Amino acid sequence: MNRRKRVARNILLLVVLSYLFLNVSGLHVSPTWAHEHSERSMHYGPSKVVHIENFNAGKLFLGKYDKWISCNPVLRMWLFFWRFGSSPAGYEYDSNKPLDYSWASDSGHYRLYGIVNDKSIERVEITLDDGTMISTMELYEHLFLLTWKSTEEQELYAKSIRGYDAEGNLVFEEDQPH
Repeated sequence: MNRRKRVARNILLLVVLSYLFLNVSGLHVSPTWAHEHSERSMHYGPSKVVHIENFNAGKLFLGKYDKWISCNPVLRMWLFFWRFGSSPAGYEYDSNKPLDYSWASDSGHYRLYGIVNDKSIERVEITLDDGTMISTMELYEHLFLLTWKSTEEQELYAKSIRGYDAEGNLVFEEDQPH
């Protein structure tokens, strides 16, 4: 076998082994590929991604699928690889509730996400255990996402959630959303 054939064979072998390694290890070269693989692995979706939020460990993919909502974390690994985090499947929302939501956490990064079914609600606000208030007026096809970071020493959970209309009137309130 001449040198050119050996080089071609080795390159092909390297490509095949790299592909197999990435598939077995769950690593992907794109965060979108990792998100799509997470949904396939749970037999969920494909969801329509309506918002991607960056956080220091990766990205959150907020999406809709039929009557389901998901907020999947995708984490950066080894500089340029990606893998999906915990909770890749969503929840079936109740369209009769003015505000329906769920929450999850991954490595101290918490997220509360959901859907606004009452068209008068324009701002969603949560209060954490320590009294911190986090709110958003950004809705992505009626979906919202609130994120915060917690430490092992002081885990912070959402104590209450509220929805307000354009004039600041309280439309929805619920205690202990976790």
